[in-house]
Amino acid sequence: MQSSSGTTPAPRNAIIRYNLQGTRGRKVNLISNNFQVNFSKPSIKIYQFDLSIIDPNKKNGENANSVPSKYVCEEVFKQLNLGVRWAYDGKKNLYSPSEKLKINLRKIKVGRTTYDVTVAGPVAETSVKEIFDAVKQAGAVIPADAVNALNIVLAQGFNNGSYVTIKRNFFETEQRAPDFPGGLKLYSGISTTISPTKDFGITIKVLKTHQVMYPGGRLLDFVKDNLENSGKDDRGGGRHGQGHSSQSARLPRFLDPKQIKFFNGILKGLKVETSHLSYKRKYTITGMHTGTANNTIIEELNVSVARYFAGTYNIKLAYPDLPLVKAGGKNKLPMELCILLPNQPYFTSLNSAQQRDMITKACQKPKEKMEDIVKSAQLVSRVSSTSTAHDYGFTIDPKAIEIHGRILDPPKMDATNAVSRGAWNMSAVTRSGNIPRSVKIGVVSLLPPSRYTQELHNKFMGTIKSRATALKIDIAGQDGPVRFSTVQDMEQTLSSMSTMYNFIVLDGNDSSYGKAKLTELVTRRTQCIKLKTIQKVCGVNSNPRDTRPARPDMATTDNLLKKLNTKIGGVNFGINVVGLPQKIFDGPVMIVGADVTHFTRSDKKPSIAAVVATADPTASKYISRVKALYPEGERMSVEYIRDMRSVMKSILTEFENTNKCLPRRIIYYRDGVSEGQFENTVMEELGGIQDACMELKDNYKPRISVVVCTKRHKQRFVVKGKGGRIDNMEPGTVVDTGVVSPNFMNFFLNSQQAIQGTSVPCHYYVLYDDNKFTMDMWQMLSFYLCHTYARCSRSVSYPAPVYYAHLACASARARMLSRYDWQEIQTGSEEAPTEEEIERITRPDKFNMFFI
Repeated sequence: MQSSSGTTPAPRNAIIRYNLQGTRGRKVNLISNNFQVNFSKPSIKIYQFDLSIIDPNKKNGENANSVPSKYVCEEVFKQLNLGVRWAYDGKKNLYSPSEKLKINLRKIKVGRTTYDVTVAGPVAETSVKEIFDAVKQAGAVIPADAVNALNIVLAQGFNNGSYVTIKRNFFETEQRAPDFPGGLKLYSGISTTISPTKDFGITIKVLKTHQVMYPGGRLLDFVKDNLENSGKDDRGGGRHGQGHSSQSARLPRFLDPKQIKFFNGILKGLKVETSHLSYKRKYTITGMHTGTANNTIIEELNVSVARYFAGTYNIKLAYPDLPLVKAGGKNKLPMELCILLPNQPYFTSLNSAQQRDMITKACQKPKEKMEDIVKSAQLVSRVSSTSTAHDYGFTIDPKAIEIHGRILDPPKMDATNAVSRGAWNMSAVTRSGNIPRSVKIGVVSLLPPSRYTQELHNKFMGTIKSRATALKIDIAGQDGPVRFSTVQDMEQTLSSMSTMYNFIVLDGNDSSYGKAKLTELVTRRTQCIKLKTIQKVCGVNSNPRDTRPARPDMATTDNLLKKLNTKIGGVNFGINVVGLPQKIFDGPVMIVGADVTHFTRSDKKPSIAAVVATADPTASKYISRVKALYPEGERMSVEYIRDMRSVMKSILTEFENTNKCLPRRIIYYRDGVSEGQFENTVMEELGGIQDACMELKDNYKPRISVVVCTKRHKQRFVVKGKGGRIDNMEPGTVVDTGVVSPNFMNFFLNSQQAIQGTSVPCHYYVLYDDNKFTMDMWQMLSFYLCHTYARCSRSVSYPAPVYYAHLACASARARMLSRYDWQEIQTGSEEAPTEEEIERITRPDKFNMFFI
């Protein structure tokens, strides 16, 4: 839309499109996972064509132009036999270095369906030169269509081979993948992405990656592997089983409603083949049917499913009383006749046991990580050289790009606490909290007395009180006896107790955490704790057969007490901001963290947004708000925080009531947003913050800055030491040259000490800055904020406000999943709760620090 003068009006808030560098810190040599891509003919055109695959048999009302399944699309592309120079995105777009192609209507048969296939175009064109020009020109925008085309061209070699492609990650299908809890497999693969850089032009980032997949084979075997879990956990995958246990597991004659509900969640969307026909027929499971083969009647024939298979196919079902699976329209199939197709990704959230196994198997030390990256890059080069590299004129340099970084000095903590490699000792808290007096502690155990014994309880409470005294946290003397309860009776049990702070000993079920948190109030704080953690605090071996002496874990005890003190209003430690290059704390400042989390495989569950903001000069007390965001239209999730104006107006009002003034500066850290979402997501939220300020007071115009920070990227660095030694980065390592994005004010900062594996830096983008901070200021402020995380005396990977927003989303999500039966909501049996109802249970009784 143009103005009357004929020019396009400037946006309300423009993104910073230039890059700056900092100067502070000592130099360090780094190796990246970037490999330079060299082009012999960068001016070559890449033409885009439209591939149309239409099912002529679709009935009126069905979208005949919708993209068919991935399998159908890949089969059509193979049968077109266009040659190696063609690249395909797996949906509707074809790419070629030649504009000469025309395919009139062609009939292509896939399975039992014959599709009408046409190729039209070219509909668009781009070139590598456009990327090079944008890199060199200050303020230019990298052309996303050109980068996307290069990514697809690069990936085509893997698509032509024996690989399965999942979100630009490539997994060899014939590999011997290790077993994974819940009858699953853990595949390793290669992740690649084209990355235009500031100093090295076009590079490719290469990384080893992992993906949990379904193993393939009889569907009943997979059901057997998850039987133990089906009665315990509300989420997918097994809790205890390691891989296939079908040889020892026995199928019951029936499945109870809870088990049917569980398997409905983890089987929905899976592709299977049937084994009773003379030909292979594929189906997609749409859910579990509550009826069995014996009691489900085929109305047209007036016979049961079991009798139908016996009479028509001479198959006597071995498990006629197990529930059927719903597949493809109105079909209902016996599970024993279904074969689970291999190489299907498992996208359900991993439970705690699966997360531990993933970390154990995927974790690599820096030297091993870098060796794998170099080998993967060589494989990418070989695969592309046999496919698209020649026609598009590119080669991949086999040597990883080396750059220089800087290591920033850590902040000074309270007088006696020096920071060393990201950690410090806390001799005492800065200020003890109270709610509203000395805190009396209670324990509610969801485990029986045989597991959480009186002896262990006495030892635990004694250790907690003794260490609290040493840290100068005000805890009252006598406590009541331990109470034993079930998850269902927990609210009643807690209501009968006079203790204000209660440890809840969990029973090992992942869903118990959310149910426990639903009982939390401002006047009744809860801390969920596992038996293994209590045993670490007390110095008791978790394995009763282990007779070796164990020592109490002081660090674990301290971390529990840090959470306790924060929840009751105390301050654990503070940082000295004198070392910052610019004075910003000479007046009231509010530092805001925000995050949005989404659910998988569901269009019924809302996204959860959390916004937290500092409420005091020590950045230790926070104001929080949580919002449930249902997607609109056909969207699956909500990426931006709707109605940011009202959220920030509420936060600013509470800040003013607490501090008797409004902040002069607002620094907004936003997590979980990609470069493609900056304009429509982050800047939209900035507008909401500005509107909130204007509505609050006519002349209130604080200086606002906006930073996006994310660890969901594929950039890695390792230190190149003397003699070629490869090490992890130290806390404070910053990179703002070489491989950073050329058209944003951005930098990578590694703020934490890696405990295991290889460090992953956080990527920061400064998008808007009324405060006019230097790059040194942004880097040091962000690094300092990573030292204010109240749960431990270590620097963490994100600035604390962002970390807290992430925790608030996770805690709210757990409460929401425990409160509502989402499978019943998805089937239409229950109404979905409103956004307001969800907000009331996720931030209990206006308790701001519920996420600690």
